[in-house]
Amino acid sequence: MITRELIIDADHIAFLVSESNSYKTGFDDCDYDEYLEQMELDEVDFDLTKYIDHFNSIVDYYKLVAECGGIAYGWKVGKVKVVLSDVTNFRYKLYQDYKCKRPKSNEVRTKLREWARKEYIYEPNTEADDVVAYHVRNGGVGITTDKDLFNGVEGIWYNSHYMHKTWHYTNKDDAEYFYKCQVLAGDGVDGIPSLPRVGIPTAKKLLDRHGSSWDDIISIFKDKGFSEDYYLTMKRLVSMTQWSPKKGIVLCKKNT
Repeated sequence: MITRELIIDADHIAFLVSESNSYKTGFDDCDYDEYLEQMELDEVDFDLTKYIDHFNSIVDYYKLVAECGGIAYGWKVGKVKVVLSDVTNFRYKLYQDYKCKRPKSNEVRTKLREWARKEYIYEPNTEADDVVAYHVRNGGVGITTDKDLFNGVEGIWYNSHYMHKTWHYTNKDDAEYFYKCQVLAGDGVDGIPSLPRVGIPTAKKLLDRHGSSWDDIISIFKDKGFSEDYYLTMKRLVSMTQWSPKKGIVLCKKNT
């Protein structure tokens, strides 16, 4: 039986835990609305240990999920890597509006991530996505809620979203096709712009009509009035193949 590393994208765990109902402890429904109004004015008084316990309980649950998956699909869980993003990363330097529309981190999430980065794994200047993607491409099994990872990176994935809990394998061709669609369609959640009036369905039509080589995609950008440099920036924002343990971040080139 093959042994596989378990790679857990822990950014979504920190978000999930910090947005949990733990804030409501000790408040009835009438008091809670007033409490929320005061949160930005007053320092939030909370016990971080209960959030840490919640975080670790989810990690333990994912370990059990992977062990059960191994029984069903023929692998054994080896090392477990729980990965978080650095406070900042190279994408902010590439594009100033990267993730600019996301809400600011609340105090619980900020402190929970500070704790988790000391307890678990993060790599300087990277997002968890980059590190998780590397290890899954190299034989690990990944757990995440991030569609960009489980659709755009070759490997074995468990989508831990509550509506889609299942293991699946994303093959190389499907992963590359999804990645190329995203270069055209951008990612509204992360603030990565699309070509004008291009979403994923239109991106698929453009690739099917014009071809899906990188030269074909450059031509699509140029037809829309954008330069090759702009295309390369979008490609680097979307790509999750730019990090390795030995070299760190090496930005992808035109045809890679």
